[in-house]
Amino acid sequence: MTRRDPELPEFVREALEEEPVDGARAVDRLPELLSPLAPGADGLGRLMQAVAEPPLRYAPFYDRLGQLWDLPEDRIVAVLERSRDEREWRRAPLPGLKLLRLEGGPRAATANCYLAHFAPGLSFPEHRHKGHESVLLLEGSYTDRSGTVFRSGDVHEMTEGSEHGFVVASDEPCIAAACHHGIEFSSRFLQILARLFER
Repeated sequence: MTRRDPELPEFVREALEEEPVDGARAVDRLPELLSPLAPGADGLGRLMQAVAEPPLRYAPFYDRLGQLWDLPEDRIVAVLERSRDEREWRRAPLPGLKLLRLEGGPRAATANCYLAHFAPGLSFPEHRHKGHESVLLLEGSYTDRSGTVFRSGDVHEMTEGSEHGFVVASDEPCIAAACHHGIEFSSRFLQILARLFER
């Protein structure tokens, strides 16, 4: 291999054409010769856009979503890809609530698994849990009836027979992943409305 070898990167050819230097000086010049390139504005913009939307928006939660829904990462990514399509979301009995239902893995086969999109300021009414519920907040926050605030990254666990309601923060929507075994609203009207939406 010669100093003029066209297969060498240009910066290496330039360095080899200079006066020979001892090893210590060559090492001192490595940072200069191997300085990182600043990303182009277009590439950085595309990267920022990609991580601002699902599925990459929720990439830090892939493992926890997999545990919640008992699904492998490729299925998690597929669900999050679906969430980008407005037609995948179903209206729920409460104004300001949309659900994207999914089929959980073997350990979650008897549970209701879904993504929930709560509008800012939504007041979710009192309800009783027919079985265990786990909710992982992906973004936004809500305040439980007890006064506890749950934020992005928090898991809210509810036991069978427990009752509560909550209010979503007014400044942004709340996106949550849930796995539960049924709820029953305290309000008779909402019980009937919920049954209509299940059909």
